[in-house]
Amino acid sequence: MVYRRVTRGLRQRALAMLLTGRAQADASAVNPLLSFADDQHLSLDELWMAAEGDEPKAVMLIVPGVGRTGMAFLSPIFDGPDSDTITNLVRVACQTQDANQMRLIQALLDPHQDIEVVALAGAGFTKLAQLLYMECDIEAGMIPLELDEAVTCLHWSRRTNSCFKDIILASYQDTLDCPGLVGLRHIDDILAGHMAAGVFKPELWFALHAHGEPVAVMLLNLASHGAVMELVYLGVAPGWRGRGVGRKLLAHGLGLASQYGATSMALAVDRINKPALHLYRSMHFTSTSRRQAMIYVLDDLEN
Repeated sequence: MVYRRVTRGLRQRALAMLLTGRAQADASAVNPLLSFADDQHLSLDELWMAAEGDEPKAVMLIVPGVGRTGMAFLSPIFDGPDSDTITNLVRVACQTQDANQMRLIQALLDPHQDIEVVALAGAGFTKLAQLLYMECDIEAGMIPLELDEAVTCLHWSRRTNSCFKDIILASYQDTLDCPGLVGLRHIDDILAGHMAAGVFKPELWFALHAHGEPVAVMLLNLASHGAVMELVYLGVAPGWRGRGVGRKLLAHGLGLASQYGATSMALAVDRINKPALHLYRSMHFTSTSRRQAMIYVLDDLEN
């Protein structure tokens, strides 16, 4: 078994393996992915395979993202290679990445993908969180953002960028939302990644402070396709938790979403974040799916 980057001549078969678990799948299985990657300007260069000769037995794709991150995808495992083969493939593909360009690689797995979880862990991935994906329907009607007199609301601009950084970092203190991510990425990379999640509109980003003290932040983006508003991030600084600030922001966001033609709002939340789950469920969000998030750290934050 050899582990190598896929050459252009083998790309069609490798992508077929990635999507279907069978290298012999016809072009109809691969062409939609090629069209999507072209439309979204996604690189397919980091396509790797475990192969016997030129016959792919397992395939891994790492798609570079904004903010020095990457997303890993594995070919389905039927009666094919064992977890050791997958582990070796993942290890080779990840260790070859340039840590200056990609600091963090993430994989999202379905609950039943036990073999993949074991294989990724063997290659250096760690479990980050069980993510719940939630959604709620939006009813038309604006809900004003009513805040304490001491609280000021800002929208994103180059002038307010540093304020957003400060409030986001403050909201990470003792967070229950993917705490394993704290300290792994620079705030500039975090902001860049949030901006790239869908269609960024500065007026849909909210930062609250009280006389310079961080209060809360809510980042909303429109989805690239469909009438969906995504709650990219909602965080509250420790001293302001339990005072209804998050609920007021979210209620305002739901009302605002309808003004942009959205008929639903979507989000992802760590299952251990009980306060956030209580808030979302009380505002009629329901679970749509679940994923195991795993991460591979190429470099520590100091380098």
